[in-house]
Amino acid sequence: MPETKTRMQTPAIIPIVQFRHGTRSIDWLCEAFGFERSAVYADDDGHVHHAELALGRQLIMGGSESGEGEFKKLAHPAGQAMLYVALDGGLEAHLERARAAGAEIVMELSEKDYGGADYTARDPEGNLWTFGTYVPEVPA
Repeated sequence: MPETKTRMQTPAIIPIVQFRHGTRSIDWLCEAFGFERSAVYADDDGHVHHAELALGRQLIMGGSESGEGEFKKLAHPAGQAMLYVALDGGLEAHLERARAAGAEIVMELSEKDYGGADYTARDPEGNLWTFGTYVPEVPA
């Protein structure tokens, strides 16, 4: 009997991104990529203790890179994340929004052999963001 697959409805894995410049980076992600702040807990000096940013049904969490604590010893440095964000469409407009906000486009928009299309941009902190229309199926 063939395996039945269904589309994921709620994120089960949520990427965490560290920022060198907390509130400034969040502002840029909202302007360039269209994220919206779901929750941001920051000091007056801009240090972000925890943030949740949504783009449609997609969610990332993050915070400012910190020189303290056990998590700091284990986490990757700020600017080294690679993320894929599935969009329902509108890739051309999304790409132009990112370009207008100063995102470095490292891979232009292209169709993929496995389905969908995507482009990749580097944010000011060095993180790579791929935005595309391909959505993998997961086992039911």
